[in-house]
Amino acid sequence: MDTDTDTAACAWLTEPLRSFDGALRAASRPLRRPRGSTIFLAGQRPSQLFYVAAGSAVTSRQDRDGRVLVLRRASGGFLAEASLRSSRHHCDATAETDVQLIALPIGALRHAIDHHGETRWAWIAMLAAEIRRQRSCAERLALKTVRERLMHWMVTQAEDGSVRLTGTRKALACELGVSHEALYRTLAQLKRECVLVDEGPRLRLL
Repeated sequence: MDTDTDTAACAWLTEPLRSFDGALRAASRPLRRPRGSTIFLAGQRPSQLFYVAAGSAVTSRQDRDGRVLVLRRASGGFLAEASLRSSRHHCDATAETDVQLIALPIGALRHAIDHHGETRWAWIAMLAAEIRRQRSCAERLALKTVRERLMHWMVTQAEDGSVRLTGTRKALACELGVSHEALYRTLAQLKRECVLVDEGPRLRLL
């Protein structure tokens, strides 16, 4: 079994994919995209929905001044779920790191949601979790200081008091809506205060 197929097989053991119809799994295929490559572009007609099985991908748009606005960073989740019912993509998707994807044909996914109860409820549960994530993000961005935003992110994301970063610290700064310099200073201050420990790819609260 090659690496891509093995990674995809592991992803199918986790929710929501684990509850998806077997025929949908048979219709899917694993894909690999290198860092910086395009997964899809705004305006294209969607024919498949992508699940990020390994690595990190982002969806983004450009504002009127040409600045890139990151809409979503996905790792272990779907990209642009709204494409399921859209005639065209409304954002770009790019591989932030080397990524391994699972491509699910939109027609097959729609059929499974319509006719397979477990698929339908797994999809609903996934969307509910995404709504909770978006609400948490909105709450975090309403906080004024870098420290408050970072601590909110740690508390809401932590498992057993720690969070494993899926991207760079610059990517985390972008997610928090702060400059990477301000994030570095805040991390250093929290380490001096013995509030958290920086363990490379993992941040741990004390």
